[in-house]
Amino acid sequence: MPKMPKTDQDNKGLPDTTHLTDKEAYVQAMFNGIARYYDAMNLVMTGGQLKLWHRKLRGLTGLEPGQRGLDVACGTGDLTLLMAGQVGTKGSVVGLDFAPEMLRVAKHRVETAGVEDVVELVEGNAMDLPFSDNSFDCATTGFALRNVADIPKTLQEMTRVVKPGGNVISLEVSKPESAVWRRLFFFYFYRVVPVLGTLVHRAAVSGSDLPPYTYLPHSLTQFPNQAELAGMFEDAGLTAVKTYPFFGGVAAIHRGVKRDLH
Repeated sequence: MPKMPKTDQDNKGLPDTTHLTDKEAYVQAMFNGIARYYDAMNLVMTGGQLKLWHRKLRGLTGLEPGQRGLDVACGTGDLTLLMAGQVGTKGSVVGLDFAPEMLRVAKHRVETAGVEDVVELVEGNAMDLPFSDNSFDCATTGFALRNVADIPKTLQEMTRVVKPGGNVISLEVSKPESAVWRRLFFFYFYRVVPVLGTLVHRAAVSGSDLPPYTYLPHSLTQFPNQAELAGMFEDAGLTAVKTYPFFGGVAAIHRGVKRDLH
């Protein structure tokens, strides 16, 4: 039987991606380098379950025609396009990312979908959103919190720009609670995914310490578990926080509602 990767309690064999010399610069360069392959590898990394997870997220946004959505660290625009379909031609969606090449792919997808009048793509930082308080009816982020330098700050910013009563939502890879399932999932995520990623994209980003599809799985190593992330949502000023795990907890949606102080 193949040797399983070590768990969070015994992870000395795994690289500590939270202490890269400059995580923000590393992640930006990495995503610029893999933009063309990102969508294909997302399907691989999620075991083909991504559309099912998106369907669940769609039902949680609360967005209606004419409203305004924000997709933080939008990447190639999956959730941006999802929300554009919800708000319709009288609404608007902003997709924000700090990797220009990811935005380039997103722009092409937006144009192909014919929603240029609905979607605005903005280059910016998730930890310093260039928007006024209470500007959006919903803010989402997908597979991004593992890669930001400061998760609480990112959640605080998302909460700040959402209107009272609006939703803040994250879809992210997670850690199964079952020890057996967690070890099986870690074997796939830490060992198999990097090999598959290498087949798709052989060259590492210039100057990086880890090839992209080695870094991306290992970015889960120090990521908070589902309960810890829910606590961060609450600390950011969100209430009614709920967690929706998928497939034994290999991924999860977290949703919180901005408090209405009046």
